[in-house]
Amino acid sequence: MAERCKCWLQTAWILHCLIIAVLWGLSSGRVVKVPAGDLYRVVGTPVSIPCNVSEYQGPDEQNFDWIVLNGGAKNLVSTLEPEFSDAEYKDKILKKEIWVERLGDNSVELRFKSVQFEDAGKYECQTPSTDENSSGNYKDSVTLRVIPDGLTLSSEKSRSVKSTSYTQGKPLELQCVAKTTSSVPTHLSVTWQLKVNGSLTKDVLSFTEGHWFQPGNLYENRYQSGDIRMGMEENGIFKLIITHLRPEDEGVYSCVAAEWVKEDGSNWKKIQEKTTDIAMVTVQQLAQILQVSTMGGTHTLNKGDEIDLLCSVTGVEDVAVEVSWHFSISATVHPLSDNVLVHVNRAAVVNNTNFVTLSRINGTDYQLRVQQIDETDNGYYYCTASAWIQSTNGTWDKVAERISSPVGIIVGLLDPTYIVQLQPIKVPSSSGESAELECRVLNLQNAENAKLTVTWYFIPKGQNGAPEVTVLIATMDQDWTLKLGTNYTERAEKGETVFMKPELHAFKFQMQHALLSDRGEYFCNVTAWVKQRNNAWLEKQEISSLAIDMFWKTEDPSLSITATEKKPVSMRGNTFEMICSVSAEHVEGPHYSVAIAMNEPAFTDVEDSKMLISLTKDSVVKLERWNDHDRLEDVVLEKVSDEEFRFRLYRAQFSDEGSYYCIVQAWAPNANGQWSEVVANLSNTVAVAFKIAAPRFNVTLHSERPHVYQGETVEMNCTVDLSDIPNNSDVLYEVEWFVTQRFSNNTSQSPLVSVDERSVVTYLKDGSTSDISVERVSTHEFRLRLHCSEKDVAGDYFCTVTPWIKSESGGWQKMPRQQSDLLSIRVDISVIDSFKMPLIYGIGFALLFGILACAIGKCASRYCSGERITPRYEQHRLIPMGTD
Repeated sequence: MAERCKCWLQTAWILHCLIIAVLWGLSSGRVVKVPAGDLYRVVGTPVSIPCNVSEYQGPDEQNFDWIVLNGGAKNLVSTLEPEFSDAEYKDKILKKEIWVERLGDNSVELRFKSVQFEDAGKYECQTPSTDENSSGNYKDSVTLRVIPDGLTLSSEKSRSVKSTSYTQGKPLELQCVAKTTSSVPTHLSVTWQLKVNGSLTKDVLSFTEGHWFQPGNLYENRYQSGDIRMGMEENGIFKLIITHLRPEDEGVYSCVAAEWVKEDGSNWKKIQEKTTDIAMVTVQQLAQILQVSTMGGTHTLNKGDEIDLLCSVTGVEDVAVEVSWHFSISATVHPLSDNVLVHVNRAAVVNNTNFVTLSRINGTDYQLRVQQIDETDNGYYYCTASAWIQSTNGTWDKVAERISSPVGIIVGLLDPTYIVQLQPIKVPSSSGESAELECRVLNLQNAENAKLTVTWYFIPKGQNGAPEVTVLIATMDQDWTLKLGTNYTERAEKGETVFMKPELHAFKFQMQHALLSDRGEYFCNVTAWVKQRNNAWLEKQEISSLAIDMFWKTEDPSLSITATEKKPVSMRGNTFEMICSVSAEHVEGPHYSVAIAMNEPAFTDVEDSKMLISLTKDSVVKLERWNDHDRLEDVVLEKVSDEEFRFRLYRAQFSDEGSYYCIVQAWAPNANGQWSEVVANLSNTVAVAFKIAAPRFNVTLHSERPHVYQGETVEMNCTVDLSDIPNNSDVLYEVEWFVTQRFSNNTSQSPLVSVDERSVVTYLKDGSTSDISVERVSTHEFRLRLHCSEKDVAGDYFCTVTPWIKSESGGWQKMPRQQSDLLSIRVDISVIDSFKMPLIYGIGFALLFGILACAIGKCASRYCSGERITPRYEQHRLIPMGTD
């Protein structure tokens, strides 16, 4: 059994090798190929039969011979031998009715100019060999069958091309008849084409040989929306249907029919094609034929009449139309921005109002009616019409729009006439007096339904007497609502200005206290308003009065200030009180801002004074340069009356000695209603001096050893030399030390430690406090110690001392702080000390390593060997000479 299987396997292997060899032999070598199967061609049509060769050897360009196999082999034509053709074909070859066309080095076509029935037969294509070894096939043949022409194409209704004009948006339907009576199975294709301007041809829609519809590239969207389609009926009728014509659809429409046959088993081959012109279509654009017209001209009407205008829309019958009436105040029309009075859309929906209506009288006329017209209806009226076409998918497109000529409407109405007179009832002779002006309307006519309002204006005068910009005082609108100007709002709220209407045609303006800034020219405007149909007010007339100059002489402003000491100070702890009395001349309604300043005893110039506290014109108190935070409530400045101010200094101290005075500024409103400084002045000075002079003291910082070695302690004493204090218990000190380190990037003064008046120590330096100590050596001496000094201790040191003196009343008063001179501290390094510790550490480590080395060696020699080794000696016997 095993041997039988083995035999079968060998046999299968041999067969497999033979099959591969055969296939290789068949696939290798020259291959000449012509179309497979029979070729069906229509008589009278041009025919081409291709032939190509591949897998050949030799030169790239190959030659071909065509042989006719009808009752024997006959030479037809060759690319190599000009005299190759037999006698019966030479005439057709010379007339170019039959020829061979080279397509490439290895391919040609046998072509017939107009194939005839006698040309039917079997044609063989041969290639002379250029191979080294003959292999493959050198020829191939194909049968040409010539069939009668059974394709007919015509226009069903007329044989001639008809010219038809259509309106844009209308439908178009064209048809042609295409039939075939071919004796072989063929398919028919029909294509509708449009020729534009006699040259450009576009495919509109095709019924292909595969029996499906194919729109042209420019008609894809219209085909998808259903605007363009093809209908097929019996007897070979093919219809082109366009639902809505467009301007680009204009041109000559042709019907192209083609007959197809299958070759090579599955590929369709067009064997003939015929074309016929069906119609010449002209599309009239709606934009060219749409006409919109009105009566035109200008019409004069009376107030209360009606406006009746007609708008005629022609040329777009059976098309959706939208009509709008517009109103413009000028003859130049702007439909996008002008007011739309009324509108009817393409669905015939009208947006009428109570006074404006639009109605369609007939198929072309649209009537506008405006009722109860008034002067607001003066202007120009025109209508716009637009044509709309609905596409197959339901969307609407606006294809045309026209604007009519405007119709002018004049509404006759007499404007009110009157005279405006401004009279000065009272003119001030100086600032502070009252002023009153009256604006009266005279000779009023044509104002039965008019309402009068007034506007007051003021033109201030500059320093040189020239008028400045006009300022609005107040205005009254058509509802008699008063609106104040920006500069007069505050004065009106305070009652300083009053506006009245004492009579029907009279208006008054009063100023209770005229200011210097009120000098200038005044005038009034009176406006006549008429109520319209929509309850809106229309300004019909505005007339201004003559200006009245309101002016009075003034003198330069002056300010007098007197400082009076109400409570003199003789000893520390008492209260100092000073009154500032102010008197201003030629300043209108002044408000004062007051400041209190002092000069220390060592200074007398105003530039060196120190401002302590201030009070603004609005009575807002502000501390200026009062830096004593423990006595923020000891300074008080208050307003006693309009021209008197009180300053109080509680718990006066030695540091408060000096000369005190008042600084006063007078403020007054300007022409714009804003407060501005008019004049300023200083008062006399009031001295504050105690009977007992302030104690004097001096601060020194010294050290017995300013130069120390590293690790030593630095000591420095801060000593206070205080005089004029009889009892040492009447003084306390605040002491603080500072340093500027030399070996640091920070060169600023750093606080180290402080001792307050209650002897509480506060360490201010960052880090541990164990290397700094402070003690009070005596009543006036304090000592600072820096333990275990390092290099960073070096620097410039100083101390500050703030004494606290006990007053007679038992209270403590803080004196100005005093600072000592700088004390330089230097830290040196000892050479012996620098080597002491390294030597000690080196000797200690050397002894330690020596002892460890000895111990390790001892242990290794004693305990690392497992047994005692005894030497072995080999014993060699003597060998006799003979044996050797």
